[in-house]
Amino acid sequence: AAVAVGYLLATMPRLQGDSADDLPSWPMYTFGSMMGDVLVQSMKLMPPRFQIAAISTAYWQSEVLYTLAKWGIFDAIEAATSSSISPAEGGTSAASGLTSCAVIAKTLGELNADILCRYMRAGAGLGLLTMAPEDGRVLSPTELRFGLTAAGKLMRAVPGGMRDFAMYMNEESRDAFRSAGLSSVSSGRSGFVEAFGEEHFAWHEHHSEMQQRFDAVMMSLTPVNVAPLLGDWKPPAANSTVCDIAGGQGHLLAKILQQFPETRGWVADQSSVVNRSSAFLKSRGLGDRGTAVAADLLAPMPQELVACDVFVLKLILHDWADAQTVAILRNIAQIARPGARLDMVDRVLGEGSAIEINDGWLQDLHMHANHGARERTLAEFQDVVLRAGLQSEVQPTRLRSAVWLLQIGL
Repeated sequence: AAVAVGYLLATMPRLQGDSADDLPSWPMYTFGSMMGDVLVQSMKLMPPRFQIAAISTAYWQSEVLYTLAKWGIFDAIEAATSSSISPAEGGTSAASGLTSCAVIAKTLGELNADILCRYMRAGAGLGLLTMAPEDGRVLSPTELRFGLTAAGKLMRAVPGGMRDFAMYMNEESRDAFRSAGLSSVSSGRSGFVEAFGEEHFAWHEHHSEMQQRFDAVMMSLTPVNVAPLLGDWKPPAANSTVCDIAGGQGHLLAKILQQFPETRGWVADQSSVVNRSSAFLKSRGLGDRGTAVAADLLAPMPQELVACDVFVLKLILHDWADAQTVAILRNIAQIARPGARLDMVDRVLGEGSAIEINDGWLQDLHMHANHGARERTLAEFQDVVLRAGLQSEVQPTRLRSAVWLLQIGL
């Protein structure tokens, strides 16, 4: 357990921020990676029957998380610990910040208190909730009192939280993954098509509520992905024009413009996103330096992007199969002026610590299940670059994250 904690502390940016200051130092990151490798090797020493049991029941944890999130338990705890219900009435102790699970059950509409309290007790075991008594040794689960841990606070329905991520991963993404295993292995189609009848992005276009949730999912992952890039990346020049392709609302571009005050930039994404991107950049005081433009990855890029000194593709290419990836790269190359640079931020299969490598294999299946796409090795990145007509060699740079910076000249 100590090794696992050391690894996580060393390799993950603190969730409170998404700037380079939130990163561990390179020595600490390297140490954490080494400890991760030790952890992976120690897990291989587990008796085979225990290995199978652990893998087979891994979904228990996500089901507890999903149930607590689905019923709004994390938000209810926060509301209860801010209420005026007295401890004598079964409410909250202001000193401890804990509240009765029976009160939560009643507040949310007469849920079955015994079953809910047992889910909450399991959530405490997963580090999502605090619990008193800590060992759970009471006559009835309904006598337990709960509060929010740092992880539990991330599960509230608040901007930048992880609730939407948990819901997405345990609803449409879970269904796509199961369909991939049952049907894709013979049909070759994505699990999402097998489960929902059309591809991921097309389906979300006419399910606006789910599209909004997916946008929130991407935003929730931004701190983990942006900080490592900002920590070890620089634009070609101090006054460069930076173009974030498929950049959503423009969070990455905003961070770049803030960190490099002489730069200007464009964020290019679907027409349905442009207004939100413009509003976001203006809300950050960057409307005079950052501009949003509509773009289709699989069509010629808008003429405005000819001004770009560097094109950024952050976690985009793993959403697409090889044929579409080649088309995207070719479209960028056609609009780019001589001397421009393309910076891709993606996983590189088979590279990094043992935990990162193993997780990469699973992430590769996730990308197939949801998009009919894939993660790639360095050689596979080089292959799609060459197929797009670009003769540059891909230059990899490891970041303090599971993702890498891959650069080519255009």
